[in-house]
Amino acid sequence: MKAVNIKSFGGSDVLQVQEMPKPEPKPEEVLIEVYAASVNPADCKMREGAYPVSSDFSFPCSIGRDFSGVVAKCGTKVDNIKIGDAIFGVLPRGVEGTYQEYLTIDQNLVVTKPKNLSHVEAAALALTGLTSLVSIEESLKLKSNERILIHGGAGGVGSFSVQLARHIGSEVITTASQVNHEYLLDLGANQVIDYNKYDFTKILKNIDVVFDLIGGDVHTRSWKVLKPNGKIAYIAPLSNKSNSPPSGIQSMRPDVQRDKKYLLKILNLFEIGAVRVPQIETYPFALVKKAHDLVDTQHVRGKIVLKIK
Repeated sequence: MKAVNIKSFGGSDVLQVQEMPKPEPKPEEVLIEVYAASVNPADCKMREGAYPVSSDFSFPCSIGRDFSGVVAKCGTKVDNIKIGDAIFGVLPRGVEGTYQEYLTIDQNLVVTKPKNLSHVEAAALALTGLTSLVSIEESLKLKSNERILIHGGAGGVGSFSVQLARHIGSEVITTASQVNHEYLLDLGANQVIDYNKYDFTKILKNIDVVFDLIGGDVHTRSWKVLKPNGKIAYIAPLSNKSNSPPSGIQSMRPDVQRDKKYLLKILNLFEIGAVRVPQIETYPFALVKKAHDLVDTQHVRGKIVLKIK
């Protein structure tokens, strides 16, 4: 099978398409023929070597975290999935490898893809939706009477988060460049601030919770707009000065565990019309470097998805 691997840590030039052995499923796993895999900022961080690796790590290394595809083979103990089922999911934490034609995964970490959702769309919703749900519902515990500031609302996680927060009934404020304002207002944002023109700390105050998808000094500046005892969750890397918020401010990094219940919640939100698929741009296998270069700009609207099949 063909797979995109990295030969070392670095820029997009370390990405390479190689022939690899097709994996075999363990008793409780399914073998998936991958149709689509999303390109996440986390994939680029993995490519760069920004994450710790295990003692047995070696190159070439696979990357990619979420996918959609069709079951090609079932392990001997698989009891609720059959060959030919269309499914999507997210690989376990610490496991990479969706940029390839086949992968194996535990049967309890995938869900059936509905017919009204394409493989590309399912891949675009998987990790973004899971991250949003864990961060906003479980970590921040956002309530309907609260105001939330989402930094970087136009990206994949941001697009889902804006819709989720609006579904909860909160007042949703987000930052984005002017070109993305109409997109975000259409997703349900109450207010969009152009970070190129305005300092959000001069405009906002008494914010209940902040979801920081940018990191760096945006994180520390966000403390100024929070209410006393306000909360801020982040998934982007922080600067060295970001580790000690003022007294009373709760700063947290969500523990984004893989769990089937989140995938089912994503499907439910989609089916009831609470969230819709973000804007998607697709790239073929052969243009994976171009896809990574675009994600590296940190100015992607919605999601970038690789079409594997």
